[in-house]
Amino acid sequence: MPRIPSVAVPLLAGLLVTAPAARAAVTFIVRAPASTPEGSILWISGDRPELGAWNGAGLRLAPGPGGAWTGTVALPPGTAFEFKVTRGGWETVEKDERGGEIANRAGATGARDDTIRVRVGAWRDQTETPAPREHTITGEVRDHRGFPSKYVRARDVVVWLPPGYDVQRDRRYPVVYFHDGQNVFDGATSFLPGQEWRADEAADRLIRSRKLPPFLMVAVSNTPDRAEDYTSEPSPPHGGGRSEDYFRFLVEELQPFVDAHYRTLPDPGNTAVIGSSLGGLAALDLGLAHPERFGLVGCVSPAVWWADTAIVRRVRAGGKRPLRIWLDVGTAEEAGSATGRRVWLDQARMLRDALVHEGWREGVDLHYEEVEGARHNEAAWAARIDRILSFLLAKP
Repeated sequence: MPRIPSVAVPLLAGLLVTAPAARAAVTFIVRAPASTPEGSILWISGDRPELGAWNGAGLRLAPGPGGAWTGTVALPPGTAFEFKVTRGGWETVEKDERGGEIANRAGATGARDDTIRVRVGAWRDQTETPAPREHTITGEVRDHRGFPSKYVRARDVVVWLPPGYDVQRDRRYPVVYFHDGQNVFDGATSFLPGQEWRADEAADRLIRSRKLPPFLMVAVSNTPDRAEDYTSEPSPPHGGGRSEDYFRFLVEELQPFVDAHYRTLPDPGNTAVIGSSLGGLAALDLGLAHPERFGLVGCVSPAVWWADTAIVRRVRAGGKRPLRIWLDVGTAEEAGSATGRRVWLDQARMLRDALVHEGWREGVDLHYEEVEGARHNEAAWAARIDRILSFLLAKP
């Protein structure tokens, strides 16, 4: 989800840094229907990373005079994109005045800044009853709905138990925490129907085949505060920058609860955290901030672009930590600039180079992979979750 595509230039010990490339600002002006609930937040969600890559809540709009909502995003000139307006998720996506489906809205950037005006007819949750989704969980899970916190918004937490957990009562287990937890196990809770990591199927398969010893998984759902929770500093116009509160929730509230109620191995060498996109940033940032608690990090398709590649600067500023890190990116995640460069790929390499510069060793405590043809979605991450879990949990 790069905010501003960039051109790589050599600097400082062979690392790559970026200089802003040409861009055009697109301003959205949205008129909402009178039925819009008080206190709602409107979003533009589209196919571009800057618009959330169809996550349901990409570009946050600000309320203005006369009932208009506005937001601006910077894109490379010549960029075509599709989008819809939501109130934070697909269950609240826009509809036409009669409650019918509408086609994806389309736009394109020219050589100069532009404005797109939209009038929303109605909202899905006010015009239809959603069809029930089929649950796809493999194995035994325990739900902790609305897990409370004094630091962040309450959220659902699901704990997956390995085969034999209730039989081998004297055994303790490594733990894997996942950000964006609603997308990890169950197609009925994922943000798009059926779009899930299938981590439960992968774990069950790896354990039963004895490729890995049994382990627990903890799926921590996101909330409408996802950008704030997952980022360590703001990135205009997306906001963010409150991950310290989210990390306190994980370290001071959730992790002690899990360790007290489940038979865990709580040392950092047996505690992993995995996330993708902004969740990938959060996973790496959490490991950097708390290596005494999380020693295994899955940084999957990270949004390195956030806050002008601030994660690269944090890696360089903090030095080596005792972390075992998986870092990857798909070669088809982002088409890049108008010249055809793949910006996300370049930025993932920047992050890899920064880690190596600080002392991580590829093939030892760092695995870097460019997944040929992989896109930025749950299906791509599901296709490699076996390898991610195996690298992090297999004993060296």
